[in-house]
Amino acid sequence: MGFSIIFKLIILVLISCWVLEIVDGYYLPGSFPNRYYVGDQLSVKVNSLTSIDTEIPYGYYTLHFCKPSEGIKDSAENLGELLMGDRIENSPYRFNMFKNESEIFLCKTNPLSSNEFKMLKK
Repeated sequence: MGFSIIFKLIILVLISCWVLEIVDGYYLPGSFPNRYYVGDQLSVKVNSLTSIDTEIPYGYYTLHFCKPSEGIKDSAENLGELLMGDRIENSPYRFNMFKNESEIFLCKTNPLSSNEFKMLKK
């Protein structure tokens, strides 16, 4: 009787090890590991803006922000972002990994008009 239980435990341990070997990695949707080296360029993305009062999302570039020189491109990475109404787009912001940079000129914009200011405030 003791031999049978030990044999079953050994089989159970071997099967568990085999299953754990198959399930070695993981994938969390919307998140995946990246390896960056010194000087690698990092691209920043922007999301839609929502108001606390109205909950209506506004596209980031409907307001008066600097736009990328190569044009605005949608860059949603997964279905969840689309279903939640997120409008993820590229931006003109660029950074380099492990490089301390400050006072980088991005663009020049005109002052906000009263209507643009009201829209931004809303």
